[in-house]
Amino acid sequence: MLCFCLVSVASAQQLFTVKGVVFKKNSPTTIAYTSISNLNRKTEVLSDQLGGFNIQAAIGDSLLFNKSEYTTQVIVVLKYSDQSVYMQPVIHLDQVTIKDVSKKQMLNDVMTDYKRKGQYSSLSPSVGSVLSSPLNGLYELFGKGPEQARKFQKYTKEELERVEVAKRYNKPLIKKITNMPDEDLEDFMINFTPNVEDIRIWTDYDIIKYVQRSYDYFKNNRGTLKLQKLN
Repeated sequence: MLCFCLVSVASAQQLFTVKGVVFKKNSPTTIAYTSISNLNRKTEVLSDQLGGFNIQAAIGDSLLFNKSEYTTQVIVVLKYSDQSVYMQPVIHLDQVTIKDVSKKQMLNDVMTDYKRKGQYSSLSPSVGSVLSSPLNGLYELFGKGPEQARKFQKYTKEELERVEVAKRYNKPLIKKITNMPDEDLEDFMINFTPNVEDIRIWTDYDIIKYVQRSYDYFKNNRGTLKLQKLN
């Protein structure tokens, strides 16, 4: 049984070329030059002029599809076959961007898909569950499927935290508070973006004061900050 598990894990890690086409949702129109990223392998390709793509992946890998003016799409590779991916156009209404599925819902749907397809039943199995069902327990602890699900869970947590910070701390807000030159905004945010724990407890006044203090420091210590960034 142990040998069978090891063979199964080894086969799940085998890379192959995932081929497919990216379409506009509810339409035969293909989408050219879509960015396709393998979140597990940290690789990225672009679809061609006809929407076709090829990317290396293994069973259980997560592929993220990103294109301006379209809602980001994530799929999990679950079989050795061509993929047809359908992306929802973003709808603009009075300068407000409306997406049919929120990023949080999309990421949660991927985790649900992992579980529904049998990739895992628990990402933190208890000692009791391991002892009562050793084979399942070993798979939950060391199997490729649960490992990939845990990695995506970590990515989901970090991504949602970035979104939470960006809602209250972003370039338009900093520009409004400081009238900072556009060419300085990127360096400033790299060095002075607060963590999500601070954002959760700060009032709007706290954020304004933080930006003002940080910008004063940034102007007086810009050379040092650039050296620290390079290091």
